Amino acid sequence: MKKRISIIILCLLCVSFNFNLLPAEAYTDMSSYKIETGRFESEADAKTNLASFKNKTGWSGVIEQLGETEKYYQVYSGGFVEKDTAVEILSDFKSSTKIGGTVEGIGPRERYYELLSGGFRDQAQIKSILADFKKSTGIQANYIGVGGLEKYYEILTGGFIGEDYTKAILQDFKSATGIHATYESFGDKAKYYEILSGGFIGEDRVKQVLKEFKSSTGINATYEGIGDQQKYYTVLSGGFIGKDRIVQVLKDFTKATGISATYINAGNNTYKLKTSPILGTSLSKAADFFATNKWWFSSTPTGKEGFERFRIKSVPVLGQTMANKGLNFFVKNKWYAKTAETGKTGYERFRIKTAPILGTTMLSKAEGFFTKNNWYISTRTTGKQGHAVYKIKTEPLLGSSLVAKAKGFFDKNKWYVNISQTGKSDYKSYRIVSEPLLDLKAVNKAKEFFKKNDWYATYLTKGQGSFYQIVSQPFNGYDKAMTATDKIKDLFGWTTNLVKTKNGPQLMFTDYGLTLNSMLEKQMANNPQTDMYRNDRRFVSSDFVDIKKQIITGNGVNLRTSPSIDGHIVQQLNNGDKVLIIGKTDKWVEVRLTWQNAFASDVKHYLNPNNFSINNKSYFQFLKLSKPANLNASEVNEKILKGKGILAGKGQAFIEAAKKYNINDVYLISHALLETGNGSSKLANGVEVNGKKVYNMFGYGAADSCPLTCGAQTAYDNGWFTPEAAIIGGAQFISSDYIYNGTFQQDTLYKMRWNPLQSWHQYATDIGWAYKQVDNIYNLYQLLDHYTLYYDTPKYR
Repeated sequence: MKKRISIIILCLLCVSFNFNLLPAEAYTDMSSYKIETGRFESEADAKTNLASFKNKTGWSGVIEQLGETEKYYQVYSGGFVEKDTAVEILSDFKSSTKIGGTVEGIGPRERYYELLSGGFRDQAQIKSILADFKKSTGIQANYIGVGGLEKYYEILTGGFIGEDYTKAILQDFKSATGIHATYESFGDKAKYYEILSGGFIGEDRVKQVLKEFKSSTGINATYEGIGDQQKYYTVLSGGFIGKDRIVQVLKDFTKATGISATYINAGNNTYKLKTSPILGTSLSKAADFFATNKWWFSSTPTGKEGFERFRIKSVPVLGQTMANKGLNFFVKNKWYAKTAETGKTGYERFRIKTAPILGTTMLSKAEGFFTKNNWYISTRTTGKQGHAVYKIKTEPLLGSSLVAKAKGFFDKNKWYVNISQTGKSDYKSYRIVSEPLLDLKAVNKAKEFFKKNDWYATYLTKGQGSFYQIVSQPFNGYDKAMTATDKIKDLFGWTTNLVKTKNGPQLMFTDYGLTLNSMLEKQMANNPQTDMYRNDRRFVSSDFVDIKKQIITGNGVNLRTSPSIDGHIVQQLNNGDKVLIIGKTDKWVEVRLTWQNAFASDVKHYLNPNNFSINNKSYFQFLKLSKPANLNASEVNEKILKGKGILAGKGQAFIEAAKKYNINDVYLISHALLETGNGSSKLANGVEVNGKKVYNMFGYGAADSCPLTCGAQTAYDNGWFTPEAAIIGGAQFISSDYIYNGTFQQDTLYKMRWNPLQSWHQYATDIGWAYKQVDNIYNLYQLLDHYTLYYDTPKYR
């Protein structure tokens, strides 16, 4: 029996496990749950809310009647214009009172409308109109492009001399086209000059020359006095008899001197000539005039001073061209003048650059302004596109009153506007309705919430009637189900009840402090084997093969993938290793070898838990054999043990044994079925020892030399006088000898093959061993409906 027990260890998953070394187990519950939620007064109300439930969550559900109930109450708030406001207040209401509720519309639903204006060609204009519309109506809107996209263009002119001249052309362009533009300098900088004339006698004279200078050259200028200031005098003549006489004298005086003068009445038909204030040369001319005619005169200071001679000084002009223009004015009149540098520089050439122009229509208008004046231009596209026409489009407006308000804005400005329905509707206001309340204490609590916020609320008493609730689709996993309940509470404010519908796997993940690559490195040191390549062609040198005995005759013999020394070396074989001879070619023998060294990539595949789906039987390699499966005894008896000899009807004994010694029930059953030959072995069916019938269900003590006698004696020594006692007592041995071994931590198939902590203590070298061992237990689970699976999956860093 020792041989049989060793087979059981390999095939029936007998494991060893150090219970004290593992941390407290924390499982993720993957059972199936449904959610019972909501409390609705009528089936119609429940159906409406079920439709909303499906639409907002994407989950399915059904309506379930709760039966009759006593009188109940519901609290109703006043109206809130915005649904979002009502939803936010409902959230506060639920948080503050712990009372559920919903938001519902008040009154009939109204249609949504959109208003679309006529077209506007100027984007800046439509932006301004849009701002006025929002300010005037309080209604949100935006503008949209109409028609196909057109290209944007820019125009760049040739050069114009002078900044002021360029500014004037720019202003004319804007006035003529309505297109915005700027100007910019180009070329090299030029020097600024001042033009200074020679002297001119008299302020009136210099003023006249200055006027002619500005008119002729377009250059602005001023005048200034030259030399020191002199005193002003008034010259008064002696008396002349008769008015005709003084008029003639005045005429001769003005002609001879060029001095402005008048006459005054001195009485007795006597008149005197009086000059305007004069100084310097003019005073000498006046004196010479009277001296030449031997007429008496007098000169009297006015108390003021001034310049006799003046010169013209231009503003700084840019460039030699303008300086020469100003200078030539004086040269052609044979007047002295000169130019002087100011020490500053600037640009004398400028060009105009338009803002981006949309479309060929406006482009032609802009180009025409310059071409009709024979000015050079260049046109280019900007690489951007836009619409030539824009329209204002309002947000969806609820109800006719808002529509009238928006339409009034356009009507007042005599702009066209179109009104259309959006196909949607909504309520103008919303209220909060509490869930049904069964006592007035809860009613007052709900009303107090609204009262303290100065919101109206009332309640209605409802009669006896049926309630309905929504029952959701199943959710796999407790965490997912709890997330779903939170979502229902957030979306609808309904109370929820979580109901388990089916036991599902319980998952835990153990972190051994290893990366997958470091685990791989440990395992590769153990020379892992695989039969994945048992049918692949392999070759060894004929010098090291005994073809008749089909064995290798040397040590370190290379096993290659092709009959050549260039063939890849799979591994090395040693003297006496058996191979299957396929044939011989020249110096090479083709062989087959069942067990070969595994490649690192193959080992990594079986090491990585992520390569095995929880929905596939391969995941059973992570099944914890140290956890009872919570089986149903009747189901076990009917679906597994029925017709299994002495084991038939013993389901409860296996379940008790599993709970008592913390062993997987299905593993115990599988072990017993194999050991007893499906309940038919003589040792299992009872052997008499010392006058008492004993039973042994797991072959304990059944040595190869005395299987029946020794096995029976072991049963007698342990008091296994009933089949149930043999099942429970044998489970104790399995628990202490294998499952809860004091040294090794190996209570899953995966840990048996890939011991993360003691990599030297592993039950097989075959990399696919754990994967291959799941069938027996998996097939038994497929016969059952009621059980709990506990998985312990390694987590690599």
